[in-house]
Amino acid sequence: MRKACQWRRLALYPSLLASSAQFLYKLRCVSAACISRFWRRRRRRDGALIGKSLTVCALEDPMSNITGGELIARCLANENVRFVFGLPCPEVDPLLARLEQYEIRFFPIRHEAAGAHMAEGLYKATGKVAAVLGNPGPGSANLLAGVITARHEGVPVIVLTAQHRLGAVYPSPPSTFQGQDQLDVFKPTVKWSAPILSWDRIPEVLRLAFREMWTGRPGPVHLEVPAPVMYATGDEASVKVLPPSSYRATAGPQASEAQLGEAAELLTRAERPLVISGAGVDRGNANAALLRVVEMLNCPVAATMAGRSSVPLDHPNSLYGYSPGADAARKESDVILAVGTRLGNLDVPYDKYWGDSARQKLIQIDIDPRNIGVTRPLALGIISDANAALEGLTRVLKSKGARAKDGKDLARYHEIERRWREERFATAANWRGPGIHPAHAMQAIARVFGRDAVYVTDGGMTSLWAHFFLPATAPRSYHNILELGMLGTGIPSAIGAKLGDPAREVVCVSGDGAAGFHFMEMQSAAREKLKLVTIVFAEGSWTMEEPNERMLFGRTFGTEMGPVRWDRAGEGLGCQPFYAENLEQVEPALEHARAAKGPAVVCLRTDRDANLTIPMDLMRRFAEVYQGPMGG
Repeated sequence: MRKACQWRRLALYPSLLASSAQFLYKLRCVSAACISRFWRRRRRRDGALIGKSLTVCALEDPMSNITGGELIARCLANENVRFVFGLPCPEVDPLLARLEQYEIRFFPIRHEAAGAHMAEGLYKATGKVAAVLGNPGPGSANLLAGVITARHEGVPVIVLTAQHRLGAVYPSPPSTFQGQDQLDVFKPTVKWSAPILSWDRIPEVLRLAFREMWTGRPGPVHLEVPAPVMYATGDEASVKVLPPSSYRATAGPQASEAQLGEAAELLTRAERPLVISGAGVDRGNANAALLRVVEMLNCPVAATMAGRSSVPLDHPNSLYGYSPGADAARKESDVILAVGTRLGNLDVPYDKYWGDSARQKLIQIDIDPRNIGVTRPLALGIISDANAALEGLTRVLKSKGARAKDGKDLARYHEIERRWREERFATAANWRGPGIHPAHAMQAIARVFGRDAVYVTDGGMTSLWAHFFLPATAPRSYHNILELGMLGTGIPSAIGAKLGDPAREVVCVSGDGAAGFHFMEMQSAAREKLKLVTIVFAEGSWTMEEPNERMLFGRTFGTEMGPVRWDRAGEGLGCQPFYAENLEQVEPALEHARAAKGPAVVCLRTDRDANLTIPMDLMRRFAEVYQGPMGG
């Protein structure tokens, strides 16, 4: 009787009741009959939503019944999900307990948003999809920043939020602890959102989620699983987990032959064709196919900022997109082929940079219809998988006898760009200190880690210097956040990239403001013994905000962060620390960090005045992203 009373008191805490059932049973603190009586009562209260034919605790007939958590794990493994990022809690324990059985690695994090950024880095580096967990209330709220970023970046993620017992949610009364309507909170941030309210519908709802996730431009989808459904059990033979190819299309939309013919005709007749390559080329693994088109036409190609690794910067046909050489190519081009880019504001899509839209013909290929013709008038819009469209275009161009251009215009554009670089970056080239110039630090990073590393950039000015001076990279090897502009993604995204491809070197290059958001995840890297390098450009200021404040108000406010020895902070988290305060120390520090056996943190004491020497025409162009076209 005393033990039964203890069990009844435990029932006052619904989130603990289910998770404690097996544990107490094994310790013989209560009998199976006592547990079953309590679950029968709870089914009478919640059974209409769970399914009255199901048991709720995995104590009866364990040979044929599996929990909702295990069934979710099976569905995730069926879609080749190999990582789950999150934190444990009783509401998801049945899932966590079975992940290893299905070869899925649970990676605990320090903040839920960082888990979503890890999933982002994993996908950008490898194309693999991960799941992230949000525990009821604050855990799910913490996830939102990472999920919103994934939506803007086109990153597919399975977002699983846990929920309390059904008697306290949908709707949640004011008395509910950690209660919130998470479905309504997440709906605007994801492509699709739904609850799973019965065990037998788990495979079906997971199929709906994955289908929505991959339709058009990929993105996050949200599933909410209340604890009683996670703990519910049913006969595994009564449900089917179908292979992906049997319930959704595994290939994207395809261009028609008529569209390919029209595009090839425009490009074949063009006097000055130009190709613009966006991040969709990288995500679609269309890099080689795009370069075949470029080389067949011998035309210039310019990558967008977001698509930096879609085209090698040192390819003989490549132009730096923000340079006057690329401006000249855009203005003079009669036919532009834009692939995997929405030509957003970061591409400053104004006539002053692109030429007369009445004369210029734009062919735009994108997987998302909403990205077509948004900022520039179209001659031809093609909704298609980038790789399939480019391979088809190559075939049709060959059949039409497309001829390569003589390269004179391309040589002229390169010369314009070369002179511009020499003039605009002369201050950086001639900098002699004191302190470390960010451009010099980036060049040292390039020398030490080379073009084969995965680079993850984070911050304001630091990201700009990285964009200018880090080396050309392989495909899917230069990560940034250039739609939402979220700070703090760098460190967790680098961890995700390393988990996805352990054999590759991963380097996170971050400003100190951005590093502060999720620096604790370096402890996660140390705990998991991940070999990656985080380099923090440390000057103790929100430097990007200073010019506007000084210009308009004659002073700064809120920009001072104060000095931080990030190497020492990293050491406290289990990382190997390295520090440099002058240029002579930078390369040795980087070499030692590269040789470290585990995660390393390099703190570079960069100079604030040097950081502000980004050429004014580039800063003005960046201002035009927000303000619209300025001047002529």
